[in-house]
Amino acid sequence: MVLFSSVCRDAAVQNVMIKDCRSELNTDMTLSKKWLFWVVFVPVALIVAVALFGETPASPVAWTPQAAPSLTDGVYASNDKLQNTQVFGSFNLLQPESIAPGPNGVLYTGMNTGEVVRLNPGDLRVKNLPTTAPFALLANTGGRPLGMVYNPRVGLIVADGQRGLLQIQPEGGVKVLSQQADGVPFGFTDDVAVTADGHYAYFTDASSKFKYPEFTLDILEHQGHGRLLRYDFETGQTQTLLSGLQFANGVTLSSAEDYVLVNETGAYRITRYWLKGDKQGQSDTFVDNLPGFPDNIRNDGHDVFWVAIPSLRDPMLDFLSDKPALRKALSRLLVHVEFPVKPHAMALAFDAQGKVLENLQAPKANGYYYITQVTPVGKKLYFSSVHINGIAETLNPLMNP
Repeated sequence: MVLFSSVCRDAAVQNVMIKDCRSELNTDMTLSKKWLFWVVFVPVALIVAVALFGETPASPVAWTPQAAPSLTDGVYASNDKLQNTQVFGSFNLLQPESIAPGPNGVLYTGMNTGEVVRLNPGDLRVKNLPTTAPFALLANTGGRPLGMVYNPRVGLIVADGQRGLLQIQPEGGVKVLSQQADGVPFGFTDDVAVTADGHYAYFTDASSKFKYPEFTLDILEHQGHGRLLRYDFETGQTQTLLSGLQFANGVTLSSAEDYVLVNETGAYRITRYWLKGDKQGQSDTFVDNLPGFPDNIRNDGHDVFWVAIPSLRDPMLDFLSDKPALRKALSRLLVHVEFPVKPHAMALAFDAQGKVLENLQAPKANGYYYITQVTPVGKKLYFSSVHINGIAETLNPLMNP
């Protein structure tokens, strides 16, 4: 009887343990299902719902880009020439999209705070604070200063993505020069160049439809809302030279000022507009089928044109180019989230015939990437970025053989 009772008691205990294990297992499975529901199913369902039914101002059209050029061989082959680039002001120069050389060797730039500042290129580090660059504050545009250039007549000219074409006054004031052309307001004033005599400014309205910073929506739509414009400092009039451009971005003049180049970011190309000669008033393609999205472009004074490539072409976007319905679904998502940026630094130099003279790259240029402007100054190149803090510096390989 004692033995029987002991066996029964042990069996009862084992049965309770089995039930407890089953109960814990069921609890774990229930928690796992809840975890999967909230962490996986709900976000996926929300993403699908937004892609199918969300609001978007974009109305994409089909187009067919050329096959992207090779990055393994040829003129755009990957390399690490920018790996040892020096970076300055990563603490306090906040996303400086452009750099403008000024008189007496100074540099100007603008930040995401709206502030426009002056830098001494010979003194870019505060003592004992290596990531801080000393600067003098000139003004705050109250918008987003993007491309800029120094006009010998009137001083610093800024293409402000939100406020239009601006002039920074000597006392620190901000004068609005132009905010519309032909009755169409600027949506996204992007970059600017001026003639040597300071008479004209050539500048871009990247998109008359999409505002700063909705550049991805304009590129996805591919309807051509960009314009190349000319401002006359004597009359105050603004004239449209070219329209229908695919996100009109960087702009620069040839050394003889017989043509102006404008980067079409959404079409991977550089377009040339003739100002003088037999082709005056006409446009053609200067460089086509670039390996990435061209941003600003600068002339070194000898018709060597430096082009910043902040991001390489995305195979998915090229694949979706002739699928406007899928691009529209993607645009619904991009209203709420940014398109992911893959770190890469790239700068290209072209001669007056559109031939590649130099190809500078690095997966990350000493931590610096997403270069939006290459500014040649003497024997150096300065890099700036609308996405990364600080400016970067390296020797110009075309000036330092």
